[in-house]
Amino acid sequence: MQNSVANQTVASLPTTLRLGTRTSQLALWQTNHVIAQLQSHWPHLQCELIHKVTQGDRRLDRPLPEIGGKGLFTAELEEALRHGEIDLAVHSLKDLPVEDPSDLMIGAILSREDTRDVLVAREGWTLATLPTGAVIGTSSLRRQAQLLAARPDLEVRSIRGNVETRLRKVMSGEYHAAVMAGAGLLRLGLTEQISEWLAPDLMLPAPGQGALAVQCRTDDPAIHTLLRAIHDPQAAATTKAERHLLWRLGGGCSAPIGAWAEVHGDQIELQARVASVDGRHVYNASGIGTDAQALAEQVADDLLAQGAQTALSRDARSPGRPLAGKRVVITRPRQTGHGAEGNLAAQLRAFGAQVIEAAAIQLVPSEDTSAVDRAIHHLGDYDWIIFTSANAVEIFLSHINKAAIQPDWQRCKIAAVGPRTQSALQSHGLPVHAMPEQYLGAEIAGTLGDIRHAHILLPRSAEGNPDLPARLHERGATVEEIALYAPVPAVIDEPVRATLAAGVDVVTFASGSAVRAFVNALRTDDRFSDFWQGVTVACIGPTTADAAQAEGLAVQVVATEHSVPGLVAALVAYYEQGA
Repeated sequence: MQNSVANQTVASLPTTLRLGTRTSQLALWQTNHVIAQLQSHWPHLQCELIHKVTQGDRRLDRPLPEIGGKGLFTAELEEALRHGEIDLAVHSLKDLPVEDPSDLMIGAILSREDTRDVLVAREGWTLATLPTGAVIGTSSLRRQAQLLAARPDLEVRSIRGNVETRLRKVMSGEYHAAVMAGAGLLRLGLTEQISEWLAPDLMLPAPGQGALAVQCRTDDPAIHTLLRAIHDPQAAATTKAERHLLWRLGGGCSAPIGAWAEVHGDQIELQARVASVDGRHVYNASGIGTDAQALAEQVADDLLAQGAQTALSRDARSPGRPLAGKRVVITRPRQTGHGAEGNLAAQLRAFGAQVIEAAAIQLVPSEDTSAVDRAIHHLGDYDWIIFTSANAVEIFLSHINKAAIQPDWQRCKIAAVGPRTQSALQSHGLPVHAMPEQYLGAEIAGTLGDIRHAHILLPRSAEGNPDLPARLHERGATVEEIALYAPVPAVIDEPVRATLAAGVDVVTFASGSAVRAFVNALRTDDRFSDFWQGVTVACIGPTTADAAQAEGLAVQVVATEHSVPGLVAALVAYYEQGA
């Protein structure tokens, strides 16, 4: 019977997998290593590599902290997972943001390679024997801080590129030396290039260094089964301690925080270090325990008690990272696709924020589809169709696809509110004939020209702002509104509530419905009685700000450009001005 069940289980598993990978030699080695591990447990698997070039690979002209940190190496692979282009993404765990998005998860962490950093240098120099004033390459604030703590006379410069490129820059004389992860050189068979292995008391590694993470979709149980076979519980325990400490300190994967955990029997030992990027202030703490998360919090609290937050706050003012150390809450539903302008979480992380996704609403399609069904069969009867959101575009076009019709778009012109909505339409091959300069629905009425006697279709949310149809009517148009969907309160689960209760710096709102749902969700929980004290409230536009103020919130930030990039820009400006 057991063999029958096992055979039945194997028979139900995928036989082919598409693995997303960056194109560097190290990334390819890592992905092929994961394939070999999977196929050793599941010989039936056929695996295909899907190559992706990330923003981090393309943007080599500036230091990583200035362009958003290591998350730039993962965003394209994560989007490919969400859209079903790939089944798995292979990452260096240290490159992944510490917050897992709700729709993706780390399905396996493989056994760790050596976690230490190494020095590669001309003339075989060690850190102690490098000439005074030597130029040393690293794009890591963590490495820079610890280097300068040990050798304040060194000149630290950013160095970018793959492993081979960085080695070439050192050996050609552009740098005296560079600091790199030893694991990468080991995996590529380049250990002869190592001048010195840097001991942890000198250079603590990045949280998660030396570990490979395999990312997958949360709703893919067959893939989870495959990955359990290659998951290393010991590596998971040590990296959990390191990464939870990073999270507890409010740092991202580019923060000047080092951590190293080891397992001794049933206990975990964790060492951690925070240093200011100039190396002048160094804080150390360590601990031993059986629970990785509790241990991380104990060690992090020790660092904070010593004053480590001073160093982290100073680094928050580093160029390009004005939100570093800020815990920023996103209350709108996750947005994907249609260009970078829609990805609020990614843009916040690019400026150093620690993002907490706490969607307060979910969008529920209307049950009664008779009005939209009638409209899509008679699109030629309308002079204009106005879309006020990308959600409206997708739901409206999904009705057309279900009806299997070819609508008459020739007579009907299309208007869009905002670049995200425009991008959604253009991704389906539809032209956009009008878009207001200010991304407010009501503003579009003035961009349509003479609309006296025009017949206008307005498919949108059931809670759409009444100002737009009112202005269209004032200009002599006949407006047919269709409620495609309604925003309804979403359940904020207990792990997210606990994260919120630990304290946040910013709450962002992109709609009045999100404001009302989020405030109501916290209102009956005693843990949030003083939640709003000291919290910055940031709104995407004046209508949302009015809704927040109606709920008794003090609004500090209102975007001038009413879009996701506008909201991020307004929040960045607020903190750059010294808030």
